[in-house]
Amino acid sequence: MKDVVALAGRVALIVVVCCALVSCRDEQKAATPPAASVPAPPAPSKRQQLLNTEVRALYITSWTAGISRFQTLTDMVSRSHLNAVVIDVKDSTGKVGYDSKVPLVAQTGAYEKRIRDLDAILRQCRDKKIYTIARIAVFQDPNLAKARPDLAVSGGGQKVWKDRKGLAWVDPASKTVWDYNLAIAKEVAAKGFDEIQFDYVRFPTDGKLKTMTYPVYKRDVPKYEIIRRFFQYVDEQMKPVDVMTSADIFGLTTMVDDDMNIGQRIQDVADHVDFVCPMIYPSHYPRGHLGLKNPAEHPYRVIYDACLRGMKRLEGKRAKMRPWLQDFKLGAVYDKKMVLDQIQAARDAKVFGFSMWNARNVYTDAAYLEKLPEPNPAPPLREQVLEDIRKHDTARLAMQNRSTSVKQEKPSIHKPRRKAKGN
Repeated sequence: MKDVVALAGRVALIVVVCCALVSCRDEQKAATPPAASVPAPPAPSKRQQLLNTEVRALYITSWTAGISRFQTLTDMVSRSHLNAVVIDVKDSTGKVGYDSKVPLVAQTGAYEKRIRDLDAILRQCRDKKIYTIARIAVFQDPNLAKARPDLAVSGGGQKVWKDRKGLAWVDPASKTVWDYNLAIAKEVAAKGFDEIQFDYVRFPTDGKLKTMTYPVYKRDVPKYEIIRRFFQYVDEQMKPVDVMTSADIFGLTTMVDDDMNIGQRIQDVADHVDFVCPMIYPSHYPRGHLGLKNPAEHPYRVIYDACLRGMKRLEGKRAKMRPWLQDFKLGAVYDKKMVLDQIQAARDAKVFGFSMWNARNVYTDAAYLEKLPEPNPAPPLREQVLEDIRKHDTARLAMQNRSTSVKQEKPSIHKPRRKAKGN
């Protein structure tokens, strides 16, 4: 009996101790504040997600985008090594191909019913995982020039100046023109385009250029400075918009140092957009370029050289290079091999994607249904092109030094003193 009592006492003691420990632990829990919850990192923006997308695109007019052929082309894109389309929303006639709500579009009669349902074709592209680029032609704008001659380039005894093709331009320095195009850019970005591409951002290249007068532009300001200011403004205005930006520029900007009297220099654009898109069509280079009798017949050589030169000029810049390549017959017959040679050259130069141009949207499908060419780790022309670039840079530096030296050493010219009379 005593043993039972003793055992019961020990059990009771253990229970008391355990209760005390539990109570103490509960008090500690109550006294310890809950751990602060760590906020989840913000979801990456659409732009951040797209920044490293290597775009391989086809150009599509607003007319094509409004008919059943658009579906045929996007079906081909989704089955090929391509992944994107460039769609005109405002082309070089100044016509806006979708039902825009931008006030100046209605005021100037810019809307022309081409794309019946822009939202539907964007939805179709999203369903096919196709990256979408809205192309906007900026300063070649016959429609705006006609409706608003106060914004137009004028001259030659005419109210509105026209180039050799009979097309009118608006003043590249006009902020009203800038805001008009940016309003369209913001509107289509809100509809869901992944990227906005600005084309015809330059001064006119042909026609009676000496007769031109501008309502805003003053000739004492370099043309390249006007174009630089435009892209700086684009950067400021589009920064809050969750969309990529790009600029189409002349192919020669990858190799010449001046602005060619049209205001385009690759370095002035490259700090203000995500992609620069030089139009390096082999058929557009003159006879003798790179020592070639007909550059159009040598697509790999021309494209590789232009891409490598462009990449060197973009070192340390924000923009990546995505060139326009040729899929049309000019200077030579561009078949599957000629198209693939260009793509191979672009990939060998390690540019960031490419876009294919055909003004009629008639493409060499077989070239795109092939496997995407792999970059050559040791392109045969690389050292030759790099040596040409080094020679060019050395010659340019020597010329700059000579120019500086001549300015410093040039003596002041004074009229000779008259001799004093009498002696």
